[in-house]
Amino acid sequence: MNVISYPPVLDSHSILQLRGEVDAVFPIGNNKWIGMYDEPENTIEKYIQDSFDFFLQDKCHLWHNINPWNDSGEPVGFEWWIHDTLNYNTITFHSNHDDTYRREEHGVMRYPLLSTETYLTNNEDPTTILGTQHGDYWEEFRNFPPTDITYSMPEEGKFLVTDPRYIRGVFDSRPNRLTLHYDVWNYKPKNLNRLGISSKIFDCRFYKEQGSLPVEYLGRTKKDRMNLWQDYFDRYQPRDLNLGETWKVIQ
Repeated sequence: MNVISYPPVLDSHSILQLRGEVDAVFPIGNNKWIGMYDEPENTIEKYIQDSFDFFLQDKCHLWHNINPWNDSGEPVGFEWWIHDTLNYNTITFHSNHDDTYRREEHGVMRYPLLSTETYLTNNEDPTTILGTQHGDYWEEFRNFPPTDITYSMPEEGKFLVTDPRYIRGVFDSRPNRLTLHYDVWNYKPKNLNRLGISSKIFDCRFYKEQGSLPVEYLGRTKKDRMNLWQDYFDRYQPRDLNLGETWKVIQ
């Protein structure tokens, strides 16, 4: 699968500073924007720009599929948002795409170059990434039911990079799961604005880590029943998962 998992990329003090600011601004309402060369106004924006520079500059077109409405332009900025499961326990299945364009263009799908997730707390509930991808149109799914599923366990400072087309979600999560997400775009989607909150910027300190692809899980699994838009499928997942692990499970 087109997934790259990095072990914690920030030292403990940097995680503390970044998490504190994320907590302070949440909820942010609609998703926000920071341009590639914009002057950052807070630690979150600075972290997004810096983590891209450190880990993703040479990976922008790794998985991008070119068609008439998804070109191969260079990155220009980042759409970002926060997930906090304090008041809800599920992030429903979705892909990452330009939803305004989809609605205006009758279901035509445009995607960012890359999607990322930074885990800011330890938690026992994984990000579930189906081997199913959204296609060129809203009602098109490729490889469904999924032949494999990747499970990414949270760990403070872990950095996950994915193909935006993959269907992903979080289910039955305990209320201590905080994540910062950003997509890398080669154009600016409509209706995205800066956060507009200035703070004393902390320069996060990064570890020089190498990312790795998910490893196939060979241990004992358990099965449950899930649905994607009312199409049901069996899901196999590991019986036991540890903090920070990323496993691919053949279905």
